[in-house]
Amino acid sequence: LPAFGPVRASPVPSGVRVACKGALNMDDYILDCCGSGVIGCCGAVGLVRDGGAQSFCLDCVYEDNGCDAVTLLSHVEELLAAGHRVLEEAAGGVVRCLTVGQALEAARAYAALCPPFMDSTGGREWDCSRWLTALLSCEAGRRAVGLPAAPQRVLEPGAGTGDLALALGSNPGFAAALLEYRVTDVEGRVGAIRARIAQRGLEGVVCAAELLWGTAVDEAFDVVLVCETLHWKGDMPAEEDTIAPLAATIASACRGRPTVALLAHRERCAEREASFYAMCRRRGLATEQCTSAAGLSYAPAEPHDPGVRGRLVLMRLRDSGEACEVDEG
Repeated sequence: LPAFGPVRASPVPSGVRVACKGALNMDDYILDCCGSGVIGCCGAVGLVRDGGAQSFCLDCVYEDNGCDAVTLLSHVEELLAAGHRVLEEAAGGVVRCLTVGQALEAARAYAALCPPFMDSTGGREWDCSRWLTALLSCEAGRRAVGLPAAPQRVLEPGAGTGDLALALGSNPGFAAALLEYRVTDVEGRVGAIRARIAQRGLEGVVCAAELLWGTAVDEAFDVVLVCETLHWKGDMPAEEDTIAPLAATIASACRGRPTVALLAHRERCAEREASFYAMCRRRGLATEQCTSAAGLSYAPAEPHDPGVRGRLVLMRLRDSGEACEVDEG
């Protein structure tokens, strides 16, 4: 099949051979895969609940469920209870059959990336992430923004896809002395980030955990990295805006410690962004914009962000040593 490339070997259990509803027939050839290209998947044309066990990828299960992420988990549970299997295409194009526990975890992670759960601000890599990756991957860049040459413990709130953590956690310079890079987000995103960490083989250094903004950080970290977290989230009422809880969490990580927080974002709403930094100062943090030519030189030459507006901004936050004006208790 020169037009389609080599058909990849699939460790789908022996004896599991089904007629592929999405098979592509070309004269004497049958490409044994679904519309998503997963070898061994039966497709999504009305999944069979009765009869022998069949195998499906999550793309097809999602489509079969009417593209409804809300009930996807229960749909997967129903298929598994009927004896069917869920497939996953891993790195290198190898297809594996998931255990029940793995299938349910994969379904949760898949649903988190679909409407209505999907937060469009956390489902992509932003220019600021590319900037921080380039900047912090070399010692000169870390020095330019006042970070330790080789940090040992790093916290990242609101990590989204986890791209920044994966890049820095696998960078020999940044990770030279790294003991823990804790990447955090809401519960619905943590499963997908953990899966990506496992695919990269970074479990010994990078870990993912839920961290709701407003929650105090009780442990000491050398560095707190915060990337593109100042978005206005849809039609959220002002009293439910996320910037005050975010300021509280960052302040709790830095107050009384030598921790340095770096916050990168693109200018979109100057008044709201200024309000956020004022909140940080009332919570006892010093805020300083990083304007060195050395630091700015690592920013992407061309913007990739959708709806690009203002310039990229990098702020350094640390304990001011002054009294805190806000009582978080």
